[in-house]
Amino acid sequence: MASSAANILLAITMVSLALAASSAPAPGPTATVRAGFYLAAAARLRPLAALDASLYTHLYYSALAVHPTTRKLALPADPDQAGLLAAFSPALKSRNRALRTLLSVGAGAGSQTDLAFAAMAADPASRAAFVAAAVALARGSGFDGLDVAWRFPASAVEMADFGFLVSEWRAAAPPGFLLTATVYFSSHVFDAPRPGVDYPSEAVARCLDWVNVVAFGLRRPRGAGATSATAFDAPLYDPASHFSASYGVVSWVDAGVPAGKVVMGLPLYGRSWFLRNKANSGVGAPVVAAGPKQRGSNATGVMSYAEVQALAAAGGGGGGPRRAVTTTYDNASVASYLSVGDVWVAFDGAAVVAEKLAFTARRGLLGYFLWPVNYDDANLTVSRTASEVWMQNEISSSSRNGTGVRQTQGPVRLPPALRSPAGTPGPVPAPTSGSGSWLPWTKLDGLLHLWLLILVWC
Repeated sequence: MASSAANILLAITMVSLALAASSAPAPGPTATVRAGFYLAAAARLRPLAALDASLYTHLYYSALAVHPTTRKLALPADPDQAGLLAAFSPALKSRNRALRTLLSVGAGAGSQTDLAFAAMAADPASRAAFVAAAVALARGSGFDGLDVAWRFPASAVEMADFGFLVSEWRAAAPPGFLLTATVYFSSHVFDAPRPGVDYPSEAVARCLDWVNVVAFGLRRPRGAGATSATAFDAPLYDPASHFSASYGVVSWVDAGVPAGKVVMGLPLYGRSWFLRNKANSGVGAPVVAAGPKQRGSNATGVMSYAEVQALAAAGGGGGGPRRAVTTTYDNASVASYLSVGDVWVAFDGAAVVAEKLAFTARRGLLGYFLWPVNYDDANLTVSRTASEVWMQNEISSSSRNGTGVRQTQGPVRLPPALRSPAGTPGPVPAPTSGSGSWLPWTKLDGLLHLWLLILVWC
């Protein structure tokens, strides 16, 4: 009898464990995102030890690319970079136990990497191997998720491959593993070689925890398509065109991605030019070339936020006589620029960041990300400002519905060129975890154990 009762107990225990696993609710939606991308290649500007992890809810390691010939994940060959990848999650989480880290893959520095990513995504076998390897590497290195940073799919075929990739990634990821994508500022790609290139918004909404909308880099200071006049690189509004952060965000929501799965990007760099005539330094002033090459960004036409502030503080003197510094905030665009001599820089200052985050909260978005955090100044001024403003303006939990999607506090009046042609559909209520069961798990568990007691007693 004792042996029989023990066997029955073992069987019921196994059934109980199986039922508990199957009935466990899925991880809840992320409450809010205050994220930052850390450029491994720019670690010299800010070592991990100098990064205040308490200012973020999520930090991204950026980035690992696809090998151009093998189509596999290209791991760091440099020992220092390999050590940084291994230490990233443990080091930061030791200073913020609530922090979640993600590994960003696919964000290369040139077109060759984009072509390699496209080739990998187009081949089912390569895609499956890549997905499996990326998930294994991320989990083995202590990351809580992965980010797809394909910049950017440029045809309808590549967009379809993007949809296959994120769907297969979701199927391969364990429960609770975060999946995000860093995407074009709009749900449709304006500068693609062919028109009508749209992201697979249904797959994005279904498979990803959120999308990081790159709401910057809207003007080129050099190369093909470069502008011949000064222009804002990341304006919140642009009454004359669709190249604005607000239009990009609204386009994603209109495409069917819930606002609670959209995260807006804020740049931690400035876009610079040399003016043709330093006496003409307003928006739209003629330029002759991209701005000076900087040590931080290691590029012409791009200044880190720290370098923008240094330029303003020194008056562009470089050890010589100081020059007049003009800093202007444009209320209509919600953007700012700095003019020193013949150098003109568009950048996001504290006032711009505050206004953009207020817009983000009003639209009910999940949060923001900073790119890249290495470019902040020594005091992490933008990171601190953004974190403080977001927490002050954060919508209370009572303004959320059952899906975890933030609810808009009120209509946002956009300029006519930015208004969406159609309204955003309301969120679909999510089913409760036990809605498909005729008998709640707790009651079933009690009945099973009652049955055991009766058998043992008999």
